Amino acid sequence: MKSQKFAGGIFSAVMIVALAAMILVACGTPATPPPPQVVKETVVVPQTVVAQQTVVNTVKETVAVPQTVVAQQTVVVEPTAAPNPEALIQGVEPNAEITLWTFWLSPTFDDYIKSTIARFNQAYPGVKVNWQDHQGTFQDDLRNAFAAGNAPDVINLSVSEGWVSDYASKGLLLPLDDKVPQSVKDLYFKGLWQEQLINGVNYQFPWYQGINVELINTKIYQGDAVRDADGNITGYTGGAGLKLEDFPKTIDGLPALCKTIKEKTGTLCDIRLTVNDLLAQMVYEGGVKVLSDDGKSCTFDSADGVAWLDMYVGMVKDGTVDKSVLVTDQDRVGLDLFTSGKAAFYQTGPNLIREVRANNPALYGYLAAVPAPVGKSGVLGKGLMSISVKKDTKYPNASIALAQFFTNPQSMLEFSKVVAIYPSTPKSYDDPFFSAKPVAVEDSAKPIAKDVVSKYADIVPTIPNKADVNEAVLQAVQSALFNNVPAQTALTEAATKCTSLLAK
Repeated sequence: MKSQKFAGGIFSAVMIVALAAMILVACGTPATPPPPQVVKETVVVPQTVVAQQTVVNTVKETVAVPQTVVAQQTVVVEPTAAPNPEALIQGVEPNAEITLWTFWLSPTFDDYIKSTIARFNQAYPGVKVNWQDHQGTFQDDLRNAFAAGNAPDVINLSVSEGWVSDYASKGLLLPLDDKVPQSVKDLYFKGLWQEQLINGVNYQFPWYQGINVELINTKIYQGDAVRDADGNITGYTGGAGLKLEDFPKTIDGLPALCKTIKEKTGTLCDIRLTVNDLLAQMVYEGGVKVLSDDGKSCTFDSADGVAWLDMYVGMVKDGTVDKSVLVTDQDRVGLDLFTSGKAAFYQTGPNLIREVRANNPALYGYLAAVPAPVGKSGVLGKGLMSISVKKDTKYPNASIALAQFFTNPQSMLEFSKVVAIYPSTPKSYDDPFFSAKPVAVEDSAKPIAKDVVSKYADIVPTIPNKADVNEAVLQAVQSALFNNVPAQTALTEAATKCTSLLAK
């Protein structure tokens, strides 16, 4: 009995030591260590060891008694990092170095651009991004860069100005449909992904969108309010005396409005033609069919085309529009005129209200915004900005990844919180940011933004040699506006030239 107790005591001591070791190791190891830290796990491994004990019996011999104990072992596990949910493009070239050009975003949005690039580097480690922002000389800089063979890999292009179709039709941009997974395409509104197709192929990731509004300078448009003894507005003085709710709902109401504003205030209307894409403006505003069904002839010299051009010719003859703005190819000229306080209204996006406020704070208190008039087509419009990839980039996958990253739902949402722009991605609108009640003028379009943007569509057919065609149309439009050439004559000459260009 004594020897049995002795043996049992040794076994109990071994077990206590083993248990203590288990507790110490377990207590020293976090239950759920955050990745990518090294995880220390305790693994219980049954082992058979020989415990030596001496049993004294009547013949005084030593007996080896096998005992089974629990041995303690610590292993180090290197966890596999979870894939970054924003890394959606496969095959990104290792150690790629790419250049990104943006249009008129610095210095206002330096923090946003830099933080987005930093987030991109977390999703795609090893890719170096060189960012440059170009402003008033963007188009000239880009044309020169393409001509010199050193154009940027990733390019912020204007859809509204027709830049995407212009560069794509010249073979300078990378086609995306066969290089981007359908799951990625589905992140965008369908109408925006299919904008400005060239022969049915897409060349751009839809980026930030604008909702066209008419910015109103109420000091000119309405005037100073006249109030009765009870504070009720009885009229206006010093302005055109117009009501915001009476702003034209359709394009054809603009001539009469401009005439009224000039007669009552002497102020000219601040209206700009989209000189880089006049065919698109004809389609949206005038409901003009610009191409025959077989695609072999230009048809914008129709009655609809003539009526559209004559509307602007009439305003020029009446002297109600600022001619220096009407046909400028610099889209900021009209905004600058409005910001200086010399125009009653100007069509733009709420995002540019920031420039009005920054450059003329005194005008901000007189600002109002109303929906922009709709053209004869009934379509609300097409997209604003996009990001494309140059065709001969050395790193196509890295470039596609960057273009897609800047336009993904998270990036779009973050940008929307910085400035009044609207995402091209439906998921972004699920954030409470868009359902909050508007406070500032800049936020006036937030509640309706998703519905409006979801209906954007490019209804302009693909036009071969579009840049050359547009130049012919521009010359025709200018001859009608300023040289007394009848609209029918000018457009027929342009249509004939356009048809010959289609065959090239």
